[in-house]
Amino acid sequence: MSNNELQKIFDNTVQLSYKEKIKEIEDYFISIADGENIMGNGKEIIYPDHLWKYKHSFAEGIYIREMQMKKGQLGFSAIHKHSYGFFLLSGILASSKEDGVEEFIAPCYIISPQGAKRIVYAIEDCVIVTVHANPTNTEDLDELAKLNVVFSWKEYEEYIKNKK
Repeated sequence: MSNNELQKIFDNTVQLSYKEKIKEIEDYFISIADGENIMGNGKEIIYPDHLWKYKHSFAEGIYIREMQMKKGQLGFSAIHKHSYGFFLLSGILASSKEDGVEEFIAPCYIISPQGAKRIVYAIEDCVIVTVHANPTNTEDLDELAKLNVVFSWKEYEEYIKNKK
């Protein structure tokens, strides 16, 4: 993929809403998943250590995840229940958002909003750190996923409804 491949993918789905674009693109990758180079089923967080390197750290009420992506790799996030800190420590990363694809050049950070689901593409090797709520101080990654993310827009809408 060239550095604008993520933009090309989005341009090819111009008639769809953002949520529909993300779903269509993710469903395509799930359909061609080989378990080695393309992984995931869209219903769980996976940590493919042979593709990305991870470091998980914990502080009172906080979960910090460091990820290392190699140039040319693509990843999908879950839908986040809460806003969270996103830090790009090194590299260049293309990231989808409601109005298109944004390019981040390290070092930089953003606060990713509640309800965000993104596709990211490493234009260069990247080191990414995200900071998430951990109100129970668990170190169980599956439990942290339950606290912080959902995997469908229907689940997210239900979460928002029940939160009120």
